[in-house]
Amino acid sequence: METQSLAEIATIVGAVSILLTLVFVIIELKNNVAQAKVANIATRDQQIGQYMRYWLQDENFALVQKGQDDYHSLNEREKQKFEYYIDERIRMFSFSLSTGRLSSTPEFHYNRIKAFFKYKGCIECSEHLLSENLIPYAWQTHIQAALKSK
Repeated sequence: METQSLAEIATIVGAVSILLTLVFVIIELKNNVAQAKVANIATRDQQIGQYMRYWLQDENFALVQKGQDDYHSLNEREKQKFEYYIDERIRMFSFSLSTGRLSSTPEFHYNRIKAFFKYKGCIECSEHLLSENLIPYAWQTHIQAALKSK
C-alpha cells in the first residue's frame, strides 16, 4: 500500500473515532441529566417533608391557623414567622413549576396553590410580602397564573 492510501485510511479511522466519542459523550450527558432530575426530585421531597414536619408541630400549627384566619391579628414576632411560612411555601410552588414537573400540565400545581391561598390570612401576608418586594417576580407570575386559572 502506498503512504497516501494509509493516510486516507487513518483519516477515516480518526473521523469515525471522533464520531463515536461524540456519541458516547451525548449518551453520558443524557444520563447525567436524568440523574440530576432524580436527585432534584428527591431533594425537593425531603425539603417538603421537613417543612411539613416543622409546621405541623403544635406551636407552629397554631400559628399557621391563626395567620390563615387573619394575618393582621398576629403580633410582630408571629407575623415574621408566618411570613417565613408563606415565603417558603411560595418558593416550593415556584420551583416545582419551573423544574422537573411531576405532571405534564401545571394544573396539579395550580390546584395546590389555589388550595393554599384560599385563606384570607395567606393572601394578606403574600400581598404584604409583595408590597415589600420580598417575592421575586418569577415567583409572583406562577402564583398569579395559578390563582387566575380555572
